[in-house]
Amino acid sequence: MINYERHILALDDIELEKFVREWADHQKVKYNSVKRFAGAGDMGRDVVGFTSNMKHDGDWVNYQCKQYGKSVPTDKGMLEIGKILFYAYKNKFTVPKEYFFVAPKGVNRNLESYIFKPETFKNELISNWDKYCKSKIIQKTDIELTDQLKDFILSYDFSTIDVIDIDTIVADRNFRNILVDWFGGDILPPPDGEVPTIIQDKETKYIEKILSAYSEHDGTKFINVDDLNEHSRFKIDLEIQRERYFSADAFNRFYRDNTAINVLDSLKKQIFNGVYDTSQIEHQNAYICMCSVMSQASNITPTGKLAIHAKVDVRQGYCHHFANKGKLNWNK
Repeated sequence: MINYERHILALDDIELEKFVREWADHQKVKYNSVKRFAGAGDMGRDVVGFTSNMKHDGDWVNYQCKQYGKSVPTDKGMLEIGKILFYAYKNKFTVPKEYFFVAPKGVNRNLESYIFKPETFKNELISNWDKYCKSKIIQKTDIELTDQLKDFILSYDFSTIDVIDIDTIVADRNFRNILVDWFGGDILPPPDGEVPTIIQDKETKYIEKILSAYSEHDGTKFINVDDLNEHSRFKIDLEIQRERYFSADAFNRFYRDNTAINVLDSLKKQIFNGVYDTSQIEHQNAYICMCSVMSQASNITPTGKLAIHAKVDVRQGYCHHFANKGKLNWNK
């Protein structure tokens, strides 16, 4: 088994920033874009996730990366918070919506106690501004705690400050896929698909095609799913097809958000290419065509890092996703 903790602790400062930037960049649902501010002049920003195209004029999240030989000391943590609030006060950017110390070895007990008591944290920074921040934000320049700056700091919600330590990194499902990219091993399996009782809008097209296939096979016109109530065979079959659809849906959402897009696209292309010819063969009717494609999907053996988790129901479910997009049809 790969010791991810050892690998993470061996990263240097720049490598840790790049590692966190890649992790944040994979959270496509959470962030509109991601930026790593490297070197001097970062104004307290290491890795930033922007939640809108307004970037620093809108909401954003800061990841302050600290790769120390020991836990982050109190004075370093106070300085980093003071620095980012000072530059926000100077209108360099809005205050971060959330602020995380990414510190594999964590923060010391004293700083941790402040993080868990936000108002105490705020008061400590203000009371000891001269000690922590006055002469340390800008070299050879003293930053006085004016009444205006003090009021600005008081208005900030210190409960948004937290720590991402090595335990969090290793346990986080989103981080795991980046760990695999960097250090090897197997990616985590996707969550199980949950089939909603009520038909969803996104299911409309593929279910219409299934109902049409049932109609052609049985000689009975099925307009909607309620028409299947007196036809147990097709009612059960539709339940199975929906389970397949949502297995692929859960798979798709999980890896879309946590892996490079080309990795997922490669798998989907393999599945589509593997069933396309079967869909084009002349079949007795549309239902037989669909069943033949499902059988072929179960026999495909895709390659790549996602293949191990692309189980039969996922591969079959993707066929309905293709049908939704008009790439597969059961009726000729």
